Amino acid sequence: MKRSTKVNQEVKAIGDRLRHAINNHSLSIEQIGQQVGLSSTQIYDRMRYGNLRLHEAIVLSRLLGVDLEWLATGHEEIPSLDGILTKLIELHETKPQTTESFLVMVDRLWREEKFGR
Repeated sequence: MKRSTKVNQEVKAIGDRLRHAINNHSLSIEQIGQQVGLSSTQIYDRMRYGNLRLHEAIVLSRLLGVDLEWLATGHEEIPSLDGILTKLIELHETKPQTTESFLVMVDRLWREEKFGR
């Protein structure tokens, strides 16, 4: 594969991750554009082509609540226990059965580790 093809795919993937983050956020494209200093058209272009400038990526990652490394590479640092707890509490508000099932599974794994099968 040519380097330019690989780079184009990587840059396009940034746009895909940006689209995913925007779709999972409550702000509209217009609101996001206003806070970043871009027009709606420019935001759509960034989602389509992934051609973010560094300062745009920083502002967008903060605004959308996503990790900058994830936006750039698709890899995210493993969150701290405090971060996991915060996410579980937030998820419990909208999907209590899912979080309870998850906690039951964690408890089962802990018991297996501690006491054996």
